[in-house]
Amino acid sequence: MFSKIKHRRDIQVFRGLAVLAVVLFHAEERYFPLGYLGVDVFFVISGFVVTPLILRIFTDQAKGNLLANLRDFYRRRFYRLAPALAVTLIISAVTIFLLGPIVDHQRFARQGIATLLLAGNFGAYRYSGEYFSPNPNPLVHTWSLSVEEQIYIFLPLVLILFLRNHKSPKNTTAIVLGVISVLSFASFLFPAIFQPLYSLAGSEVDSQFSFYSPIDRVWQFAAGGLVFLLLDRYQNRARSIPKSIHLLNIIIVVMILFGPLHMNLKVSSILATLFTVIVIQFNSLDLLPKFLFKRLEWVGDRSYSIYLVHMPLLYLAKYSLEAQIGKSENRVFQSVIAVIASVLLGALSYSKIENRYRNRGKSSNTGLKTITSALILTLATPLVFFMIMDRGVKNQYWGIERKILQPAYAGYLDPKCARDSELGPPCVYTNTGATQTVLLIGDSHAGHISQAVIDSAKRVNWNAVVWTHGGCRVKFTQTENSRVSEDCLDINNQMKRWVLQNKPDVIIFSQFLLSNIPQNEYRSALLTLQSIVPRILLIENTPVFPDKKHFMQRRLSIMPSHEAPKKFTQSQMQFKDKNASNLLAMWARRNGISTMDFTPIFCTEKSCSRFSNGLWLYHDGDHLSVAGAELTIPQIEKFLKQF
Repeated sequence: MFSKIKHRRDIQVFRGLAVLAVVLFHAEERYFPLGYLGVDVFFVISGFVVTPLILRIFTDQAKGNLLANLRDFYRRRFYRLAPALAVTLIISAVTIFLLGPIVDHQRFARQGIATLLLAGNFGAYRYSGEYFSPNPNPLVHTWSLSVEEQIYIFLPLVLILFLRNHKSPKNTTAIVLGVISVLSFASFLFPAIFQPLYSLAGSEVDSQFSFYSPIDRVWQFAAGGLVFLLLDRYQNRARSIPKSIHLLNIIIVVMILFGPLHMNLKVSSILATLFTVIVIQFNSLDLLPKFLFKRLEWVGDRSYSIYLVHMPLLYLAKYSLEAQIGKSENRVFQSVIAVIASVLLGALSYSKIENRYRNRGKSSNTGLKTITSALILTLATPLVFFMIMDRGVKNQYWGIERKILQPAYAGYLDPKCARDSELGPPCVYTNTGATQTVLLIGDSHAGHISQAVIDSAKRVNWNAVVWTHGGCRVKFTQTENSRVSEDCLDINNQMKRWVLQNKPDVIIFSQFLLSNIPQNEYRSALLTLQSIVPRILLIENTPVFPDKKHFMQRRLSIMPSHEAPKKFTQSQMQFKDKNASNLLAMWARRNGISTMDFTPIFCTEKSCSRFSNGLWLYHDGDHLSVAGAELTIPQIEKFLKQF
């Protein structure tokens, strides 16, 4: 019944579009903000392509009984996915061990182990956090592969309950997929439904894990499956649809994937899924010009291998010192090379590995020797590499890691109170006879001046309170276009309640302002605090040096040494975020909020320096060291003396 499935060339074209969108998104998110929706397209396509393969388990009795067919399905999926993945993981492990920053090695290794155990989505959540602002992770993209694998494993088992010995498997499958899609879509819209289940996976924020969850993604797979099952009913109607409608469908899909649009996460995912279903159902992509159709089909045939290799290559292009060209951190050229290399190496992997082993999956030869060899090559070998990396980081690679005396971060000076990671209550520092209190709030950029605020308060006989949390933006309400974790929101509102109860005399607000974060949320937070405590001081961004990602980067001694420059000219400094900070400062002054800029401490009109009197003034790319933070005390002290 399903042994002969018509090959749809337009599906490969769609795959080509989807993989290009994802690669371009990871290369430069600013220009392709919705490119990640290529993954949503892949889920729908997988449902369309794999559903008939699952149905063969129940309808193809020529090969054997139900369990034998199920085993054959899993074997084909294994040979389709595992060999190319294993080779990519092994090569990535070697290159990132040699060329990648050691600070990311453990995250990479553990993500690799999770991927091998078909749990890459759980690893992505645990080791990278939110997908759109992750810690650098060259394997974060494997989350979607693990979601598909989990669907491949469990969906046939679910269908066995309904299709075994059933006379109409196609209709029953459509009903089952319909029910699954409704339940999954409800969870996608309201992820709190499965929060108790997500908590078992270590998730405290259901909305974050929902992005990686197979429960909240299977509706897209089911949508693709339903398209296949209902295709016969609507295919004749496609012939009567005007070309202009097909063209409109194509334009909408291209705009969603490649356009400079910004859209709510769930809305964009729903739209991408809907138009993927429409385009597949009515073969709209057949309308493309032949020369473009053939090239996208070529990319689509190689889309799996391209998808696998692109993220490690882009990671090296963006973060490896060996990929550095000149002193600029604007790595557009390197990213372009990585995109081209992804296509070329993906094509090589497709021809030499993916195609070669995919055919083996069609063979029924599953002897012990074949199974053992497959497991060693695809599981044991990369697993050994990752375990060595994970253990090596803990043991400083047994003596081959170059010793770098990184200056101490200025926020970690109190063993009794973790200022930069405390969930609450705050750290309180009292002085005898003090009658006034200064409260410091913000992210890690408040943490790195915490000791300077405490010392300044002591000099003018004030009490000091430090309530900071690394990576947590100060805001009191959640917004769709700029979300923070629920933990972060809870911390901020705890802080606001403390301010209402204790009424400090001065609040110092120190937050590293990113240019891509809407300023309205900061303005709203400042005005809210100002309504409670009129005296607010906004600390502007500290200077950011152009080698932010690589300053004091730990290295292997077998690799060339790169001495960190001690100063840069003003033209080389990063100004994008500083310009945004300046804009907020101008607004603050117009609204009666004081501002303070530490730039003159580190910069003259010609250059900026992070080294003085034999000491590094920065701990890393943008956080001050103890020595750097001490230089801010006179300005803070002078401000407090006014009151």
